[in-house]
Amino acid sequence: QAIFSSRSKSIEGPTAHGRPDPIRLRMLGILLFSSLFAFSHGRERTNGRGAQFANEDPNSRFICEGLLADHAACQCNEAEGDVSCINAQFVDTSIFGSLGSYYKGLNRITFHGNNFQDLPSGSLFGSSASSYSNLDTLNISANYIVNLHSDALEGLRNLRTLDMSNNEIVLHEGDTGFLQHTPKLNDLMLRRAFTMTSNRSTQFDMMMKMFEKAKLEKLEVLDLSYNFLSSIPFDLPCPFPKLVRLDLRQNFLTNFAVNESCLANIRTIDLSRNQIHTLDAPFRQLASNLRDETLILKNSFYCDCKSADWIRWLRSTRVVREKGNLICDRASPSIYKGTRLVEVPIDKLDCSIDIWNDNSSSSLSFIVTVALVLIGLLQ
Repeated sequence: QAIFSSRSKSIEGPTAHGRPDPIRLRMLGILLFSSLFAFSHGRERTNGRGAQFANEDPNSRFICEGLLADHAACQCNEAEGDVSCINAQFVDTSIFGSLGSYYKGLNRITFHGNNFQDLPSGSLFGSSASSYSNLDTLNISANYIVNLHSDALEGLRNLRTLDMSNNEIVLHEGDTGFLQHTPKLNDLMLRRAFTMTSNRSTQFDMMMKMFEKAKLEKLEVLDLSYNFLSSIPFDLPCPFPKLVRLDLRQNFLTNFAVNESCLANIRTIDLSRNQIHTLDAPFRQLASNLRDETLILKNSFYCDCKSADWIRWLRSTRVVREKGNLICDRASPSIYKGTRLVEVPIDKLDCSIDIWNDNSSSSLSFIVTVALVLIGLLQ
């Protein structure tokens, strides 16, 4: 410490004649210059790195490889195991087979808004199907798919979510094995997937065969909304012993009649925006065996002198979710039109107006229903 203190004083202090020592001043100058040089050099290096990061395109990390590299509509996040091509206008399903050359262990694949029409007779992923054994989610919605094939999903034994919404599927007898390769499905999304208005009974029969062959014992969510369904198979929920949510929104259902013994685990049945105008005795009996707040019933209800039983039941039950928002879309007398079902005075309802044959209201209701369907298709 004595040496250090002595040297510090000798450098800073004046000479014996009261003037600074030029040698010591030179040493101080060298030290100061070295410090300034090191500081400025460090700032240049830091600024250089900052400029490099600033000029880097943040989306460059998601540029795809292989055949997808030429399509700006495709993004690939290898770190997340995610490949997505939205509105890329692909027409050949062979594009799926090319993924295996560049990406292994993908978790999610999305091809939405293309024009495939026909799925291949073999695996969608061709010879590389074994590379997708751990694929969790496959979204092939809005691709104008018409024809399925029983082996198109071969190799996807661990798939949990399959979204085939917004397609034009027409089932054939040879397609009924389509889902047998995906026994671990949890979510099956078929929103507006079937648009055939003819041969409904035949299509229903084949759809049920497809569900039964698949043995989807782990399926929890089935979405059949926006499919123009005027009825559904009685045993629709039966192939799915763990079904939790059944979505039948925006169809043309006038009632809901299914095998209630197959609803053991159901927690949500969405019947919104159908053509259910009253709740008959068989419906009320089925509903009374469901859990609290299972049913979503946002429909156009008709209230007249014959509505007392089902309105009283609605008020007393706890199975209908948000029942306080349900109203009389038509009423006799008409002064109660728009009144909430939980408040309408039952003893004042009459049948002076034939609300079931009001053609003007029927036309308006039909127009509104079609408009809602079209809006749903555009979403």
